[in-house]
Amino acid sequence: MIAGEVHNSSASTIEYMKPLFPKLKRMNLNSVFVTLAWEQFEPKEGVYDYTLVDAIIENAKKNDLKVCLLWFASWKNGESSYTPLWVKKDTKRFFRVKTKEGKAIETMSPFCEATKIADAKAFAILMKHVKEVDTAQTVILMQPQNEVGMFQDIDYNKVALDLYEKEVPKALITYLKKNKKHLKDYVRNTWAKSKFKTTGTWKEVFGDTPEAKAFFTTWQYATYINYGAKAGRKAYNLPMMVNSWIVQKPEDLPGMYPNGGPVSRVMDIWKAAAPDIDILSPDIYLSNFKEIIAMYHRDDNPLLVPESKAEVGRAFYAFGEHDAICFSPFGIEDAADNFVFTKSYEVLNEVQHLVKKYQGTGKMHAVLQENGDTYKDFYMGDWKVKVMYEKPNEPSFGIIIQENENEFLVIGMNMSIYFYSEVKNSIGYIGQVFEGGYENEKWITTRMMNGDETYHNSRLRVFGRKFKTEKDIVKITKKEGEPDAYSPSTKEVITTPGIYKVITYIR
Repeated sequence: MIAGEVHNSSASTIEYMKPLFPKLKRMNLNSVFVTLAWEQFEPKEGVYDYTLVDAIIENAKKNDLKVCLLWFASWKNGESSYTPLWVKKDTKRFFRVKTKEGKAIETMSPFCEATKIADAKAFAILMKHVKEVDTAQTVILMQPQNEVGMFQDIDYNKVALDLYEKEVPKALITYLKKNKKHLKDYVRNTWAKSKFKTTGTWKEVFGDTPEAKAFFTTWQYATYINYGAKAGRKAYNLPMMVNSWIVQKPEDLPGMYPNGGPVSRVMDIWKAAAPDIDILSPDIYLSNFKEIIAMYHRDDNPLLVPESKAEVGRAFYAFGEHDAICFSPFGIEDAADNFVFTKSYEVLNEVQHLVKKYQGTGKMHAVLQENGDTYKDFYMGDWKVKVMYEKPNEPSFGIIIQENENEFLVIGMNMSIYFYSEVKNSIGYIGQVFEGGYENEKWITTRMMNGDETYHNSRLRVFGRKFKTEKDIVKITKKEGEPDAYSPSTKEVITTPGIYKVITYIR
């Protein structure tokens, strides 16, 4: 999914959403994440309005876009603003989270059975309707809820506090025992303090700690959402994912971020509690993108990034280094005038057949300049590859694929790449470099790069594709040895990712 998520209210009316989908198609998306609110789908209890979901499907289909529907229902960003008014008003039937002081806040309690049942019922009816009307399978993925959790250590409702004093569910204990060797440190280290007890209350198994309360709260959110997902899948078995407002700082305690969501610390709790959720996903606005996606790429969890800054190098890195199945910046329509972003997505579509072919083979790596990085080394077969990031104030990223022993495909921009032989008593060389692209998955060479363009084949210089704009520039500066990137000299040139074939040899 070469995707984007629209703003939360962009699909709240037919009139507003209609011009949006052609714009997204022009941006070279193949998929879009779109919100559907419970309050609009079921404005009165038992009364369902299919207008918006039908319009989303129809508009996406017309523009050849696949859809992930975001079910904003009981929670969004730790709050409950998308819940129907008839639910919000009935505070006795649909009770809220309580603070330590006993005050009920606006957030729906995950311990409220009535809310869980009503939410799941509406979701199942939505799924049944999608199955009936979406004969072209425009909708390919569902996200029940959004960035769930509460901004406190535990729900102080009596029903929650009573449950906290009861035994840890057997399903969680079974999972922990089965996966003991592979548990993440946050869960394993907490459990270890009780010498890995397998019976007892939450405090007895995990200690009288913030972590015990976090595991308890997480279990409740996960089982609540799994209940709805299971009901939805019974009606229409589409893949399900949930997203996470991630931990902002390593020292943050649960509640400083939404406590109960699928943050990397407690993914094991979610995996135990929510078998009907296929993917746990991070929303990444922090600068350490590479570190965060590594936490979410697990053997039991494919990488899917549903929200991010619109920094397109992140997409290349996610697809190329961590076998991502989706990258999707939030507020994607805001990037409509971002020429580099649009052209970069065009290149991703151009090489998508190759990225999919080489994911999981070990023959593909990706690089991304982040937080002052200057270079990256890695090994591919008999070669050590050294990537030097160029132009520190501009995006520098790429994907490197080893198509066979001495042939490499490089997709990216603003890099210099060196190839060194790892074969004993030998030297590796670049033989030839070709710049080009793919048309209908067939390679087309646009020029051969030698001499000045490669410093006589000492390195691959990943200039990227150049596009002239109509913006006048006052002063032109060029460095010796650089190709003439400014022609005519009164126009600005924008660099976007290019595609290169490199032939190497060893002697």
